[in-house]
Amino acid sequence: GNDFYSAWLDPALVYSSARFDAGAKDLAAAQQDKLTSIAARIAGAKTVLEIGCGWGALAARLASDGAQVTAISLSDAQLHWARERHAGAAIEFRKQDYRDVTGQFDAIASVEMVEAVGREYWPAFFDCIESCLKPGGRAAVQYIAISEELFDAYAANVDFIQSYIFPGGMLVRESAFRQLAAERGLVWQDQELFAGDYAETLRIWRENFELAVNEGRLPAGFDARFVRLWRYYLMYCEGGFRGGGIDVAQV
Repeated sequence: GNDFYSAWLDPALVYSSARFDAGAKDLAAAQQDKLTSIAARIAGAKTVLEIGCGWGALAARLASDGAQVTAISLSDAQLHWARERHAGAAIEFRKQDYRDVTGQFDAIASVEMVEAVGREYWPAFFDCIESCLKPGGRAAVQYIAISEELFDAYAANVDFIQSYIFPGGMLVRESAFRQLAAERGLVWQDQELFAGDYAETLRIWRENFELAVNEGRLPAGFDARFVRLWRYYLMYCEGGFRGGGIDVAQV
């Protein structure tokens, strides 16, 4: 729920990797730098589709740059929060599946949503990008990838994250994504990797979470077992990025 995430995310509620490479000194600034890096990839777009808008921080940034944004999510709680927080902005927040979007846009943005669609729907995700982009349009995608040498074993089993945190999730196999993009006439450009930034993001999230636990700011019902589970999740992911088995990229 929103009350849980509000206890340890940054004030804008951005649940994806920040970027510290521009010199940000804290998480809030680093998350804004991440939004800037995505916005720069689609600068000048007048109409933008955001696939998986979360609590609306990126949509708000794009709208402030002059775009008319259509932002989609399947979470009633996130959409309610986003509509209230960003009331008056040039954003249409929709409860809609990406596969049901019609129309075309100058640009598409999607930040760490594709990990949730499931491997069998990777082609559908790229079909959406192809059909919803105007000719010459640009899509800015931030995604988490697992190394090629680990992917087959990872995909053949159900790991801790899939069991307890994100059922049905699947990290990206980059070679497959490149192929799916090419098959649809999409050109893979300007890739940037920043695993170290995600490790740092997760470290700060964990510190914030521990502080919320110690100060009794978690909502009722989150018992000691859950606290251990969530702590392990944050550390598990941080270790993956520090160890090199997983990476995060913008393309």
